[in-house]
Amino acid sequence: MEQRIPAFILAAGLGSRLRPLTDFLPKPLVPVMHRPLVTYAMDALILAGVEAISLNTHHLPEAFTDSFGTDPSYRDHSLRFFHETILLDTGGGIRNARAALEHSTFFLYNGDIFSDVPLADALHEHRSSGALATLLLRSPAGVGTANVRFDMQSGRVLDLRGVLGAQGGGECVYSGVAIFEPEIFDWIPPIGPSSIIDALLEAMRRGKTVRGILSSTGNWSDIGTISAYLEAHRRFLQFESRTTHQMPPPIHPEAHLESGVTLEGVAVVGPRSLVGARSHLEETIVWPGSVILPGSRLRGCVVTGRAPVQGEHTGAIL
Repeated sequence: MEQRIPAFILAAGLGSRLRPLTDFLPKPLVPVMHRPLVTYAMDALILAGVEAISLNTHHLPEAFTDSFGTDPSYRDHSLRFFHETILLDTGGGIRNARAALEHSTFFLYNGDIFSDVPLADALHEHRSSGALATLLLRSPAGVGTANVRFDMQSGRVLDLRGVLGAQGGGECVYSGVAIFEPEIFDWIPPIGPSSIIDALLEAMRRGKTVRGILSSTGNWSDIGTISAYLEAHRRFLQFESRTTHQMPPPIHPEAHLESGVTLEGVAVVGPRSLVGARSHLEETIVWPGSVILPGSRLRGCVVTGRAPVQGEHTGAIL
């Protein structure tokens, strides 16, 4: 049986594009279908055989303790937090967690993506390649801006962000999931904030191999904006039968809807929430523990539970 490897989830970012939701929670903890977004990353990693999971924190770090406890764990897997008093960027964050990662091949997973892309096959392919790193890639059609030049025939990444000026291959999107060898620490500056992309580029200049795997299976969304957050719920409900994640229904069994409530389009109501009589919800996400007073009409809203909601609202964060 292969040794189980560790994983590191990037969870320290400010989530500026998702404000004001991230004024209340770090982006990895924003609920998607009633669950913190980051738990989807954890599910995928556990399914791939990961045993030890570490995360970096910076913005609202106490929220991670609220979600995972003072002795943090998820599905009987211990979690280890590496707090950053100043943001260290992706490379610096990995360096700060070196104690948990430097003895083994490890996964890197962006904490702001919603995905169930299978990882076990990618790990096997990486281990047999001898590469410094393997990046999981997506076709650019409809998923984001192409930022990787990839030669499918050889499986090699030729360029990142166009920095090397490489020709040939095709353009792909980095999914936010990668597999690294501990040698990557040799390419990360020893102090200060730094980017893992810069480390990979320097290694590639010196002849190191970075490979890619182009995956078209599974769901994948970058939840960077409010519209993308709403779209992630829509896509999940549309493709629920094809996802590997086990989810409660959009109206959580522990939510209470009073008489005469009507729902239209994507309507998600979290546990311990109350929706008052004769209210109407359309394209609206209601976070756990929220209260919507009777007769309210909400369209295109996210209800965070900060205070009871009353009246008519369109496209609002409440």
